Amino acid sequence: MRIVLDTLGGDNVPAEIVRGGLMAAKAFDLEILFAGDETLIEPLLPPDPKLSTLHAPQAVTMEDAPAEAVRRKKDSSLVRGIKAVHEGDAQAFVSPANTGAVMAASLFGLGRVQGIERPGIAVVLPTVSGRGVLVLDVGANTDCSAENLFQFAIMGHVYARRVMDVEYPRLALVNIGSEPHKGNDLVKRTRRYLENFPGFVGNIEPNHLFQGEVDVAVCDGFVGNVLLKAVEGGVSITSAVLKSALARNPLSVLLRHALRRFKRELDPSRYGGAPLLGVRGITIVAHGNANAEAIKSAVGVAKHAVECDLVGRIDAQLSGYFKQHNRPAKAHTSTPS
Repeated sequence: MRIVLDTLGGDNVPAEIVRGGLMAAKAFDLEILFAGDETLIEPLLPPDPKLSTLHAPQAVTMEDAPAEAVRRKKDSSLVRGIKAVHEGDAQAFVSPANTGAVMAASLFGLGRVQGIERPGIAVVLPTVSGRGVLVLDVGANTDCSAENLFQFAIMGHVYARRVMDVEYPRLALVNIGSEPHKGNDLVKRTRRYLENFPGFVGNIEPNHLFQGEVDVAVCDGFVGNVLLKAVEGGVSITSAVLKSALARNPLSVLLRHALRRFKRELDPSRYGGAPLLGVRGITIVAHGNANAEAIKSAVGVAKHAVECDLVGRIDAQLSGYFKQHNRPAKAHTSTPS
């Protein structure tokens, strides 16, 4: 298996990303195709036939307008890396670049799974049960229809089963209250789509997401992105407060092990990258400031998604649904019965 790693996206380019790729190649026995400026990459690579470079000297920055950057920067590591997947030179693409640009390049270069109107970005968040909860969408689409959220539910259900190894995923709709009558019009319409969905347990409030009560949580990208950033901020301030408190406590040496475990359990690098679900290929979006360990984890997520034939499974699930309900396999906006 060969996976393309974008070395020019994100904050830690290229050395930290290359280091993560080397760790992944060794840990997962993979071929890694490092996309970027080969004059910067090659001095960092040991002699190994499983390691190669794809010369793509242009970088897509966080300041670039996504669609414009994809059209204008044809020799970017992002565009050329996606092209390698499309042409079959690699099976997956991993990048810590501008999320909007990664999505635009994936849409233009790979196309959408039939039946998916908009791809969604999914992240796995930690829970007290030890098994993560998959939340999508967390930023790809700020304005969604009920049909979009229903499609996210299908993709999340497949991902939970095939990648997270949850045999019977429990799925919920993120809402301001658990009661069926609560929420805005989008949530109420989406709930009607999901009433007979396998494993649907109803609405869930954000503060209950981390109790391990569900395996998949569906929301629009605006809500999901706010939720994700609130979680990141909460973890950061909690860690800082604990560290400060322990520094003033003479018994802190006895609690260091517990604190290290706390930080490890909430470390984003444990959960790898966020898959872009709904495109016809495996694209994994890593955090912009991902370190080597996080890059390694993101490559591991990509490997597992390829092995599980994630795209084929999503395609089959959608086709089965549309066939069962005598509906065309394309996105639509009609109200469910």
